Amino acid sequence: MKQSLLQRLLEPGQLSARFQPIFRFSGKVNQVHALEALVRGPSGTNFEGADVLFDYVRRKKAEAKVDRACIATICAAAAALPSNFRLNINVHALTLGESPDFAVFLQKETAKHSLAMHRLTVEIVEHAPTRNIPAMLATIAALRDFGVRIALDDVGLGQSNYRMMLDCHPDYFKLDAYFVQGLCVDQKRRAVVESLVTLADALDSSVVGEGAESLGDLGALEQLGVELVQANILCPPMPAEDLLATGLLQSGLVEFDATLQAGAAQAGVNQAGVNQAGVNQACANQAGANQPREKPAAGTNPGQVERKEPARVVALPAAHSM
Repeated sequence: MKQSLLQRLLEPGQLSARFQPIFRFSGKVNQVHALEALVRGPSGTNFEGADVLFDYVRRKKAEAKVDRACIATICAAAAALPSNFRLNINVHALTLGESPDFAVFLQKETAKHSLAMHRLTVEIVEHAPTRNIPAMLATIAALRDFGVRIALDDVGLGQSNYRMMLDCHPDYFKLDAYFVQGLCVDQKRRAVVESLVTLADALDSSVVGEGAESLGDLGALEQLGVELVQANILCPPMPAEDLLATGLLQSGLVEFDATLQAGAAQAGVNQAGVNQAGVNQACANQAGANQPREKPAAGTNPGQVERKEPARVVALPAAHSM
């Protein structure tokens, strides 16, 4: 019997994991707080890009099945990474609402690779209204019983709405890149981000700013009280072995160019202010490899992609407190 495309995508070795650091602001030198795991499809195919892969999965209504395959892939790859960093994994809200045994599945899968459940943050991805909210909330409660934290992905867009904020009690808001790019020169974006930071503070949540493309935007995020940041200019997603080779996880620290300190006040600061050194050649090469597949910000021309240059690592010893 001929295999379907979905069945072939789920064969062992077809999916692969990339990891991208999430940094905590602490002045000029910033510390790795967590690693987000991102899944890619078969290399050299249209499905290698996450946007194409998961659009197909959603059209096939196979979110729950593919989420489990992705988690198995991530856990196997994450076993090579240091155990002192948190690990973020993306899961569809539909999966949480339709899989009452999901927390037990996740516990068993992490145990296979000696990954502690309390290191995990589940990022809830919602591209359609959740049909079974009570079941989803029961699954979230079961995950919390294992020590797992919860994040809402793409806050400000799609279905990551106020009800989800109230129902899920997220530990993190993942602020979509649409609201971050151009933040240092756009007062309306600043107003939106400032309101979300205030709301998150009232709900005892932290905000992660995603997709900054300039030092000015990074500086504006810090000025507005965003505690955590994830961006290709700091370090793009890459396989575990390449990320280890950068030395970033050994030091746990990245230094922004001095321009960052004045970034929020200096309208128009852009890529020219980023230190040319880069994390290292592996990081720079991976940035180029990933960049065409990254989701463009809403309202932009996908063909117009800015060059993204990573900042440089400071090889200083540091104790990691997560």
